[in-house]
Amino acid sequence: MTSVHVPWGIKHAILRALRTAGCFHLLAESGWRRRRLPILCYHGFSLRDEHLWNPALFVTREQFEGRLSALKRGGYSVLPLGEAIERLRRGELPPKAVAITVDDGLFDFVAVAYPLLERFGMHATVYSSTYYVVRQGPVFTVMVSYLLWRGSENRVGTAHIKESGFSFPLGSRAEAVAAEEQVYQRSDGEGWTGDDKHAFLGAIASAVGEDWEALQSSRMLGLMTTEEIGALDPGVADVQLHTHRHRVPRDSSLFAREIEDNRSVLATAGLDPAHLVHFCYPSGVHHPEFLPWLREAGVVSATTCVAGMASRRDEPLLLPRIIDTMLTPEVEFEAWASGVRGLLNRRTFGL
Repeated sequence: MTSVHVPWGIKHAILRALRTAGCFHLLAESGWRRRRLPILCYHGFSLRDEHLWNPALFVTREQFEGRLSALKRGGYSVLPLGEAIERLRRGELPPKAVAITVDDGLFDFVAVAYPLLERFGMHATVYSSTYYVVRQGPVFTVMVSYLLWRGSENRVGTAHIKESGFSFPLGSRAEAVAAEEQVYQRSDGEGWTGDDKHAFLGAIASAVGEDWEALQSSRMLGLMTTEEIGALDPGVADVQLHTHRHRVPRDSSLFAREIEDNRSVLATAGLDPAHLVHFCYPSGVHHPEFLPWLREAGVVSATTCVAGMASRRDEPLLLPRIIDTMLTPEVEFEAWASGVRGLLNRRTFGL
């Protein structure tokens, strides 16, 4: 069947009409919905203005609170991911089951999302990449992007970084993105160390008019420490695998090392390596050869960034998720939770 490409405005109008007609409620209570699991995906929770810089990755405290409130109001059962996947496989999901996942393990999770999950009595699985857990400090690539965006917002015109001889025009977001690529190419080409990268971040901050000390103190775009990971209540947050260096090499030994190093660091946080069996592909990158490598590493589930609701027919190492962002209208979030959005899939409706 050919996909029907419907403009987003019309799609959302249709979803609103279906919600008004009671279709969301009816499908949420159906046997069809009970055989499917929406796995919600989040990345970051804004501490400052990250949601303005990258609304596809960062949500505000208010939006996340609103989502949890909508789930509670709708009577949804927010289950730990491992339990949800096992019950899905056995055909024993409770009505309206949902799982929440958070990628990367940024500090903003413990600062913003964790207290809200505690208050609502809900659970999330956090996929923690661990290089910056050990090193601490802002994630280089992400902070480069943020600082260059701030340069365009601060109207600096051209940023001059004397220490490196860089000069970047930052008159627009497009120019900031182009400058970002130049930084990545140079850092990779010259083999910058972690210390080199951190020093360069401070130089960019100064050049674009940002308070580098304050940014570091806020821990924005940095990861949780091992102490913070170990202090999480497992009844609220379960920390799982996301590779050590946030990469998935297409070499079996290097891939295995990423999992081993990831587990090793999380073990220093007091987590039991035997329970670290759920995985998320960094940036959603996955290839067929990864599946046997993950099985050899003892991984029982892996989530992607492919949109959809999980069912027992899905390969457990290629589970779809629903990425919720600042750009996701409330009606679409509710449509995914109820199952309507999953039923009206790309093949039949172009959604």
